[in-house]
Amino acid sequence: MLKVIVVGLGKFGSTLAVRLARDGAEVLAMDRSTRLVQDVADDVTVAVGCDATDKNNLNSYDVGSMDVGVVAIGTNFESSVLVTMHLKSMGVPVVYAKALNDMQEAVLRRVGADQVIKPEEDMGERLAEHLLHDSVVDFVELPRGFSLRRIKVPADWNDKSLADLNLLGKLKLNLVQVHRTSPPKNEGEEPNVEKIPMPDGSMVLKEGDKIDVIGPDSELKKFD
Repeated sequence: MLKVIVVGLGKFGSTLAVRLARDGAEVLAMDRSTRLVQDVADDVTVAVGCDATDKNNLNSYDVGSMDVGVVAIGTNFESSVLVTMHLKSMGVPVVYAKALNDMQEAVLRRVGADQVIKPEEDMGERLAEHLLHDSVVDFVELPRGFSLRRIKVPADWNDKSLADLNLLGKLKLNLVQVHRTSPPKNEGEEPNVEKIPMPDGSMVLKEGDKIDVIGPDSELKKFD
């Protein structure tokens, strides 16, 4: 089971925490506001009213055992930086942090954030794509029981071609795109991620690849 800590329970953080819990994740939700904590208490695994910038409070809830951390603090950037640093220093493997602008993104990445989210900007870009092309899958309502997911390529798919795997025929999975990460060219740079849309059957997958697929939830859950 995926274990996630969400710090900051404004509209973005609370929506994320409740949705994750609803879909089966173990969610620890934190905020200084007792009211915001009470709003999600019945919908997440654990909801705590405390100051997450105090590392002792995080230690009290064994935050280091979490799989993912999300720093969704919206109004206090200093707190976002401190919490991001604490989560990484405590061993949380992947930390997402919310930023309002490019400067905040640069600082959060420097202190250890693995991914930076700019909700308004990201949604604006997706909406623009939808309006221009009317074909973005984020805005398409898939049939009940089907989802678009990004999954890691299993070890037993390594060095096998898409033709050999026959994902559609065997697993009813439609492959949309492959994400392949290669080491940075220079020290200190971010790894390069190549996006390969709609590859043909000759493409050979690697264990470190991630793929975007559309398919039945019953099959997709096997990759969680």
